[in-house]
Amino acid sequence: MHHISRRGFLALSGLSALAVAGCGTASGSGTRNTTTLRYQGWAGQVTPAELAAELGYLEDLKLEWVGNTTSGPQDIQSAASGQIDFGGAFNGAVVKLAARKAPVKAVISYYGSDKAAYNGFYVTRSSLLRSPRDLIG
Repeated sequence: MHHISRRGFLALSGLSALAVAGCGTASGSGTRNTTTLRYQGWAGQVTPAELAAELGYLEDLKLEWVGNTTSGPQDIQSAASGQIDFGGAFNGAVVKLAARKAPVKAVISYYGSDKAAYNGFYVTRSSLLRSPRDLIG
């Protein structure tokens, strides 16, 4: 198995639309040095972070599921308040929180595409993954 850096995987996977400044501190004034990131899941879905962890891409970084979210805006509000370390929502929700000076930082946009924008998942040429069907099992 080829390993890429955690930062590289997270950036390429579209893991989240935001990260919280200070890694989980509501004020963004401090850092939380940890090898465990708290997150919320989505009922009936495997998140990109969960898939990355299962495939070994996160190496020594561990995920701690704290429950399921009911919406993207609720997910990033939980991140902004320090209840979780990262979350995701549509761009409008991220912009609204940032405009209100919430301690959030957009990392990657993962909602929507048009003829000038494309969102997708990428693998190395040597990867055994070639289509979504390859993820089964």
